[in-house]
Amino acid sequence: MPYVGARVKRIEDPKFITGSARYVDDIAYPGTLYMAILRSTVPHARLLRVDYEDALKIPGVVGVITGLNIEVENRPRNFPMAKDEILYVGHPIAAVIAEDRYKAYDALDYIQVDYEPLPAVVDPEEAVKDKVKAVEDTSNIGYRWTYKAGNPEEELAKSDVVIETKLEIGRVYPAAMEPRGLLSVYQEGRLTVYASTQAPHYMRKFLLDAFRNYVSDIRVIQADTGGAFGSKMFPYPEDYIVTYASIIYRRPVKWVATRREDLLSTYHSRAQIHRIKAGFTRSGEWRALIDELIIDLGVATHGYYLADITSTLITGPYKLRNVLVEVYGVKTNKTPLDQYRGAGRPEAAFVYERIMDMAADELRMDPIEIRRRNLVTELPYTNPFNHKYDSGNYLHLLSIAEGYYRDFEKRAEELRRQGRRVGVGLSFYIEQNNFGPWESASVRVKSDGKVLVIIGAAPHGQGDATAIAQIVADELGIDISRVEVSWGDTELIGEGFGTFGSRTLTLAGNAALLAARKLKDKLRRVGAALMGVNYEDVVYENGVVKDVKSGKSLSIEDMANALTASIGGTWTYPVEPSLEEMTYFGLNGYTYPYGSHVALVEVTEEGLVKVLDYVAIDDVGLVVNPMLAEGQVIGGVIQGFGEVVLEEVKYDNDGNPLTQTFSEYWIPSIMESFNVKWYYLEEGKSNAPLPAKGIAEGPLIGVLPALTRAIERAVNRRITKIPIDPSLLIK
Repeated sequence: MPYVGARVKRIEDPKFITGSARYVDDIAYPGTLYMAILRSTVPHARLLRVDYEDALKIPGVVGVITGLNIEVENRPRNFPMAKDEILYVGHPIAAVIAEDRYKAYDALDYIQVDYEPLPAVVDPEEAVKDKVKAVEDTSNIGYRWTYKAGNPEEELAKSDVVIETKLEIGRVYPAAMEPRGLLSVYQEGRLTVYASTQAPHYMRKFLLDAFRNYVSDIRVIQADTGGAFGSKMFPYPEDYIVTYASIIYRRPVKWVATRREDLLSTYHSRAQIHRIKAGFTRSGEWRALIDELIIDLGVATHGYYLADITSTLITGPYKLRNVLVEVYGVKTNKTPLDQYRGAGRPEAAFVYERIMDMAADELRMDPIEIRRRNLVTELPYTNPFNHKYDSGNYLHLLSIAEGYYRDFEKRAEELRRQGRRVGVGLSFYIEQNNFGPWESASVRVKSDGKVLVIIGAAPHGQGDATAIAQIVADELGIDISRVEVSWGDTELIGEGFGTFGSRTLTLAGNAALLAARKLKDKLRRVGAALMGVNYEDVVYENGVVKDVKSGKSLSIEDMANALTASIGGTWTYPVEPSLEEMTYFGLNGYTYPYGSHVALVEVTEEGLVKVLDYVAIDDVGLVVNPMLAEGQVIGGVIQGFGEVVLEEVKYDNDGNPLTQTFSEYWIPSIMESFNVKWYYLEEGKSNAPLPAKGIAEGPLIGVLPALTRAIERAVNRRITKIPIDPSLLIK
C-alpha cells in the first residue's frame, strides 16, 4: 500500500525508547572542561567591577571570562555578556571554566561584583512613555511601525457598533523538556560544535561570523534535541561564550543549563497588549479595526518581527479591508523576547476571535453566524497586507465545526440545569507557513542498496524522519525499512535552514521527493549502462530497472553492488558511477492552512478548569502521516491550555522575576490533560508537488480563543487577558 497518507509508526523512536539517544550532555570528549555562568541577580545596574581572583585559586578552575568583546547581532547591547551595564536578572556577567562541573558552579560564589543600581522598566505601557530608560542613553521604543489599509478611521466612525477593549497576552517560557546546551570541541584550528538546536546551519553561520578570525571553519552537529518550539533557533550568549572558551583554552568545553537558568535566560515569547476599536454594522459585518499593539521585547529588539506577523494577519480569515495597526516594540528590563510555537499567529488569532465573540454578544448574534457572514469565500484571496491566502473552503470547514458546536451547546445546557458552570467556545483561525526561502535534500543509494535521505531541515521531536521516509519510499516504490533519514550536520549537506514555522514537510519533504524523482532517472541511466542496453528502453518500477526489449533487470541493490564490486579496476561505462541526487526546493509564497476548534469546558467552584470535550478540525493540505499530525494537534492543544490557564512569566514592580522554577511557572501535567478529537480535510492543498501545508503550529493557534471563550461562557465574566486571572474563575 502507499505509505503517504498512512498511520506509519515513527522510525526514529527506538533509540529514545531504549535510552540510547545522545543529547548534548551525553556527549563526552577526553579533557572536556565545563562552564558555569555567573548571572545578574539585579534587573538594572551599572557594572563597576568584577573580581574573580579568589575563584581562580580553587583547584580545578582553569579560567574566568568576563566582558567578552565580540559583537553579536541583536543581543543586549550587541554583546554576549554584560560589560558596563546589567540589563536583566539572568544577564551573564562572568563564566567560570573548570575541569569539573561542580567546581565550576562552586567557583561562582567566589566572584565579587560591584554595581550601582539603576531604576528598572517593567511595565510595557510605561516603557512607551520613555521616561525611565531600560537601557541607558537609548530610547525604550526599539521598534515602531504603522500598518494601514483602506479607511479605518472613516469606517469606524460610520459603524453601528464599536467594540472597544484592551486585550493582553501574557509572557511565556517555551519550557522544552531539554534545557539548552552546547559542547564546543577545538581541533587543529577548527571547531566541532554539538548543539541542542533546531537550525544547525544557522548556528554555524552566526558562530562563524563571530569567530572567523579565530578558526578556519566550524562544523555544527545537532545532537538529539529534547524539544525547542522556536526557542532554539538562534544562538544565545552562552553559545558564543562556550565557543570562545574552547578556542582560547584549545580544549572541549561544555555547558548545559539548569532548569532555573533556562527559565531565566531562554527567550520568552508572546507578551503583547492590544488596544482595540472594532466597528461592525447591525447585520454583523466587520467594517473597521484600529489597534495599538505594544510588544514587550525585553532588553533586545530581535523579536520585533513577531509584532509584524501579528499585525499583517490581524484580519484572520475574514474579509475586513479597513485596518490600522500602530506597533510599538518596547524595551524593558526583562529576558529578551523571540519566537515560540506559532510566532505571532496565536496572538493575532486571540485578537480577531475575541473581537468576533464580543461583537456576537453585543449584536446578540449567533457566534457561528457572525463568522459565516465575514469569512472569506473566494480563494485565492489577498488580505489587506498582501498575504495571499492560497486555497481551501472555509465555509465548508465551519459547517463541520458547527455540528460539534451545536452538540456541545446541548450538552452544556443539560449540565447547567444540574447547577454546573459549563461553557462552549469556538474559534476559526488561519495559519501562515512555509517560511522560506528554500530547503535542501540529498537522496543516495548506499553500497548495501539502502537509500539514505539527508535533509537540511533539523527536526527535534516532530517525527519528520518517518514522514520523509514515507515520501521517498513511495516515490521509489521500495519498503520503508530500506530508507534511512539523516539531518543536523552541516558537513552532511551543503546548506539548509532548519525546522521552524511548520516548514519541514512543505520544503524539505518536497526537496526529498524531487531528489528521489531525479534519482530514478539516474538509476535508469546507470542500469542501462550496466546491462548494455539503450537508456530509452529502460523503465524504473518498485526498486528495479528493466529493459522492456530484452527483459533484463537490475534491482537497486544489484546496481549498488556492481558499482562497488571491485577495487583497482577501471570504469568502462559511459555514465557517471553515482547513485545520488540533490535538490533545493522553494515555494513562491506562503501556505495558509486553516481550521476550527470547539471546546466544552467546566469551571469548578474552586476555580479549576476541566475540559470535558474538545474537537479540532484542520485543513492542512495533504496529510502525509495522520498519526504524526494528530500528535502535533494533541500536543499543541494541551500546550495552549497552559497558556490560557496556567503559564505566565511574572516580574515584580522592580524587575525581579517571580517565576524562576516550575514551582512558580506552571506547565500542564497529566492531571490537566484531556482527550482531543482531531479531524482533517484535504481541500486546501498547496501547489507544490507534495501538496502539504504544515501543521505543527496551527493547533496552538486555534486553542487560545476557543478555550478562552468556553471559560468566559462558563463563568459569565468577560475575559480579556490570558492566562486568565484565577480570581475570575472562583464562584
